[in-house]
Amino acid sequence: NDQLRASVTQTIEMAVTDGLTGLHNRRYLDSHLQTLFDRAVARRRPLSVMITDLDRFKSINDAHGHDGGDDVLREFARRLRKNVRGIDLACRFGGEEFVVVMPDTEGAVAEKVAERIRAEIAQLPFAMGHEGKAIEVTVSVGVSSLLKGADTV
Repeated sequence: NDQLRASVTQTIEMAVTDGLTGLHNRRYLDSHLQTLFDRAVARRRPLSVMITDLDRFKSINDAHGHDGGDDVLREFARRLRKNVRGIDLACRFGGEEFVVVMPDTEGAVAEKVAERIRAEIAQLPFAMGHEGKAIEVTVSVGVSSLLKGADTV
């Protein structure tokens, strides 16, 4: 019975987790975003959403192969996770796009988080594979916020 329970738990986790980055996947985001939005509206609390896109990611894949691109995605996800709170919902939206839903976060604070992430990505090169090579990566970031008491973003 414990083995079955563990198997079901693992299957559920695999269904809502991006296998490459370990972040939640788009399916999980799709199933939770409306709930978080509705909760923020009902409680008259702010909610911010940050969307990131790795710049020129296709050229990274072209120059370093898909394994190199995967290394960049994993490292980006690690840095993203490091810069958001435990209550924030960080997800890989698809390809090189990531979304972070930040409950109880006003726009000005979310913008500071976005800028901190953007700056860290730009300032610290990404290691590529085991050769010790590193490449510079930049990211575009957008933030949208629900104001306290509003019912639209």
